[in-house]
Amino acid sequence: MHVVATAGHVDHGKSALLRALTTMEPDRWDEERRRGLTIDLGFVWTDLPVEPPTDQPSETTADVLTVAFVDVPGHDGFLPNMLCGVGVVEDVLFVVAADDGWSAQSEEHLEILSLLDRQCVAAVVTKASLAGPDRTAEVIEDVRQHLAPTSLGDAPVVAVDSLTGEGIDELRTVLVDRLRDPPAEEQDHAADATRLWIDRAFTIRGAGTVVTGMLEAGTLRVGQEIAVVPRGHTGRIRGLQALEQPIDRATAPMRVAVNLTGIEHGDLNRGDVLVDRGQRSRDAPSDALDVQLQALPQAAIGRRGAWHLHVGTAVSEVQVLPLLEDLEPGTSGPVRLELATPLSVRAGDRFVLRDAGRHHTAGGGVVLDPAPDRRQRGTERRLTHALVLEELAEAADPHIRTRSLVDAHGGVRARSQVTAVLGTEAVDADHLTVIGDHLVRPDRLAPWTEAAVSHAAQAPADRALDPSDLFPVARAAGCPPPLTTGLIDHLVGTGALRRVAGRIVHPDHAERYLVARAGRRTRFVDALREAWLEPPDPTTLAEELRVPSFEVQAMIDDGAVVACGPLLFVPDAIDAAIAGLRAGPGQDGAAFSASAARQAWGTNRRCAMPLLDHLRAIGATSFDGDHHTVTSTS
Repeated sequence: MHVVATAGHVDHGKSALLRALTTMEPDRWDEERRRGLTIDLGFVWTDLPVEPPTDQPSETTADVLTVAFVDVPGHDGFLPNMLCGVGVVEDVLFVVAADDGWSAQSEEHLEILSLLDRQCVAAVVTKASLAGPDRTAEVIEDVRQHLAPTSLGDAPVVAVDSLTGEGIDELRTVLVDRLRDPPAEEQDHAADATRLWIDRAFTIRGAGTVVTGMLEAGTLRVGQEIAVVPRGHTGRIRGLQALEQPIDRATAPMRVAVNLTGIEHGDLNRGDVLVDRGQRSRDAPSDALDVQLQALPQAAIGRRGAWHLHVGTAVSEVQVLPLLEDLEPGTSGPVRLELATPLSVRAGDRFVLRDAGRHHTAGGGVVLDPAPDRRQRGTERRLTHALVLEELAEAADPHIRTRSLVDAHGGVRARSQVTAVLGTEAVDADHLTVIGDHLVRPDRLAPWTEAAVSHAAQAPADRALDPSDLFPVARAAGCPPPLTTGLIDHLVGTGALRRVAGRIVHPDHAERYLVARAGRRTRFVDALREAWLEPPDPTTLAEELRVPSFEVQAMIDDGAVVACGPLLFVPDAIDAAIAGLRAGPGQDGAAFSASAARQAWGTNRRCAMPLLDHLRAIGATSFDGDHHTVTSTS
């Protein structure tokens, strides 16, 4: 399916042209037919025959090219509806009547299409028979001159008369020629993350909620879990239709109707976006956008004024905050837009800005960053940020775009957010470091590194640091709290710090620390061995020998000592305790009491009870509630 929108001045014959092309009625409402005036969007389609290449056998059956048309209002009073139609459709038919010629709305529609960077499949001069050949030829030339300096400049111009059928077949041929072989550089939107801009939401008895719109990117399938942003509703696709025919799967770009379960139609509005449920975080709504804004030659754009942003099928009041200065007519620059209504917008989306007070189009442009840093205050920071956005606007290389997106957040940005803005996996750009799940610029990383490494260097060489000891030091140097753990991991990975048994030491201290730790370990184990089955309190012993608690835990973990409740024993003492029971009160499987075990070991109750609990836990003894027994497998 190829989707094409119309554009042009009111009463220049857009709807009549589509009737002639498709034999369908694009005006859906009775009021539109009664007044002969398109008010809202209309949708019709047709199949155009595609003749096989001349080098194929003559009996080869012709292919069919399906074209769906979105008819838009031409009256300036319904321009928001026109913007909803062309806001998500790449290709247009630009219509100018031969009798009226180029008119006011012709000019504004052309400005809008140019700002949106739309492509013109064909320019159609209608009412050719009524105007006569001389006037028609004059208007054709005028249309060419108006389109020439714009993105629509390469469009062929076709003269038609929708009532007599003059030129309609020629237009069908032009449509086939222009649509069946898209430009080689045209982006494959089917591979992008799913997005459908909703333009209608209603109910059908027996089916429930239905939304229609342009599937701009990705795919939809029956049974798929979906989300609607910015509202946050979730549901499931019960059914899909394209051109009033049920389908199991829809692939962008195409116009589609989606039957939803789990969402009421009253919870949906034009301008909402339907996405795959798993990508909600990527398409999270934003109330601020960094954009590259182009002012039209007749319009100045600045902080003063009431402005409406049109993007996709959505519209929101916005405050315009130029980062440098107000835009003079015909100039462009980086601008922050603050939205009254949060919208789900992606980097690269094109938009139109209208003056709400004067009711005219003032400019438009492209979204550079839909999740900008909100802390750009002060002249110097705004200037720096403006330069970064200009680099981002000009960047085509993904490495440069990634770096610019990180720069736009002051040199630190979540990698997942960069991925969401790019629409693809974030590139590990040159001169950026991955810290945890963030990308960090070297000049931001340097003071964090210096602070953490210096602190480790100043610590006693025979002692190790808990990683958390370095967190406040790194934060004081400017490291965001969520990045502190990742920073330590990075410094260990680069060799700037060393990790020993879960603790951190400076590389220059590593050998001395290992020697000192080994000495403490030996003294601690020897003290337990000397105490044998009547060991001291381990906390007290550790304090006396200046053994850190984490080093004591390391001895337990590697089996150098055995934890029996609150006490520690050397492994040989445990073996000796089992042997003492087997040779004493538990000989030949005899049952014995805790008191008998204590006497056999020659220790006190404080030590005997934890030791008995440990032996039962490891299966060396059993206990029936009254007496203990040495197991045969011990």
